[in-house]
Amino acid sequence: MTEGKHFAVIKLPKLEWPKSLSAPSPRFRLFVAADVTAVSADVLSKFSFDALNSGMVYFCAWGNGCERFHDIVDEILVEDDLAEKRFAGPNENDVVMTTWHDHDSLEDALDFFVSCAMPIDGFVTNSDFRLVVCCDDPQWAENARTFMKAATFSM
Repeated sequence: MTEGKHFAVIKLPKLEWPKSLSAPSPRFRLFVAADVTAVSADVLSKFSFDALNSGMVYFCAWGNGCERFHDIVDEILVEDDLAEKRFAGPNENDVVMTTWHDHDSLEDALDFFVSCAMPIDGFVTNSDFRLVVCCDDPQWAENARTFMKAATFSM
């Protein structure tokens, strides 16, 4: 994670949350570019749970199967809200936002992530760091890095 204080792009060989990852803020926004059509629900759930435990407050999914990935994150959040509330915000109506971008180009989805992926009020503080995780196609990480370096970040 050497890109800068606003973002990092990491390339993973498989969809597994990096244990050594240390975001520069307690909360962060996450964008995942991956083809998850052949990835099991258990693997997607574990990755999502680990990301939430690490401070994820906004999730964007892009690539084949991204709607399913998004739905799994939402299922984890709903189950948590009905039980332990580990991912609840400081205010009663705070929720972790999730989006999927199956009909967008990678660049259009990243543009949304940079300019529109705004956490709910209670999660905004200390959440300006954006993490882009890319699996499957190494070119996605290069394209994402180029895009993020040139981006103008909104809050």
